Amino acid sequence: MMSETVDAIERVKFANDPSVPVVVIREHLIRYILAMDNIPDKNVLDIACGTGYGIYLMSYLAKSVSGYDYSQEAIDEAKTFPYRCDACLEIRNLEEDKPLSNHKHEKFDVITCFETIEHVDNPEVLLKNILEATKEKGIIYISTPNDIKKTDNNKWHKVHFDFYSLYNIVQKVIGDRKITMFGADQWGVRQGEVTLPYIVMKIEL
Repeated sequence: MMSETVDAIERVKFANDPSVPVVVIREHLIRYILAMDNIPDKNVLDIACGTGYGIYLMSYLAKSVSGYDYSQEAIDEAKTFPYRCDACLEIRNLEEDKPLSNHKHEKFDVITCFETIEHVDNPEVLLKNILEATKEKGIIYISTPNDIKKTDNNKWHKVHFDFYSLYNIVQKVIGDRKITMFGADQWGVRQGEVTLPYIVMKIEL
């Protein structure tokens, strides 16, 4: 049962599923709500979009939404949402060093990459591709668990970050940009809170 619960938390869906605690749904939605401040009339890409609830939420404000995920099942479910703007959903392997463009958009105004960077073998490659796919003066949002005590034993997580290691790798790849760091939990995001269970980073190009 524990394994099933962890797997469900890794891929959240909006359904009557008791294996997904409501607190987890709140934590996921809060990140998208933060990003929505910058998406009105913008072309938005959600990396590892999962079942699509995040891009559906953003579609109420965005000019267009694109979503990538490696799971055919997740993309199939994501396609069932009645998006409120132009939408493009595709299967992508984020481990591959390939451009993040699609047949509709070469670059994006806003890219969200929530709870994803810890799942890839080489986060620097993913960050490089995100940078290349973001328009000049665009915005990138990244979130990851804050493994401040080095106790993250999640079998799906290949790399572990705290505030400082995430900042360092982003600055190494993306360079000297305006970076705002937030701590996050089920109650919201708070700038500079380094002890909260999640990190959310806003990068302004």
